[in-house]
Amino acid sequence: MRRAITILGLAILLAGCGLAPMPHDSSPSGAMAHMARDLGWDNCLVEVWVTGVIVPDSAGHAAIRDDHGVVRSLTWGSSNTGAVDWNRSYRIGGRWFNTSDNLWACGGAGAVIPL
Repeated sequence: MRRAITILGLAILLAGCGLAPMPHDSSPSGAMAHMARDLGWDNCLVEVWVTGVIVPDSAGHAAIRDDHGVVRSLTWGSSNTGAVDWNRSYRIGGRWFNTSDNLWACGGAGAVIPL
């Protein structure tokens, strides 16, 4: 009986570890250190959602490669406290910034959803 309780406890603990968020890379080589930012504007209402993986663009800036393989530049909202990491998948809400090739991630931390 004691062994069964121990195994059950360990199984619950390991399952809980899988649900814990991965730590964010805040190093100078991390994606957020390579993020273009706006000029201090407030968070916006989300008009568009883009799902994809955070990758460097041709200039080394953080971008998102969407589910169709299109790499779109990211402009991070200065008021957005969310964060992303290289090679991780996210659903990010915001608005197009000048063109549909540049997502303004201005929806706030609640609009940065790790997948």
